[in-house]
Amino acid sequence: MKPILTLTFILLYIITPSCKKNPPACYSEAVYQKHKNDVCPFACTNITGCDERQYCNECEANKVGIRKK
Repeated sequence: MKPILTLTFILLYIITPSCKKNPPACYSEAVYQKHKNDVCPFACTNITGCDERQYCNECEANKVGIRKK
């Protein structure tokens, strides 16, 4: 039973996309490095990042290297 679980987790890891493994086209390492330690405001204006995901505000998107759409 244990080898089957191990194999399942390995296969899931290989086929599951990850931002670090396959960053979206709009991910910017420069934006990430510049903003990774920012303290973002609590104001939530719901913006859409260039990766089509919703972020609370532009600061939150920039902290993970995503630019505003």
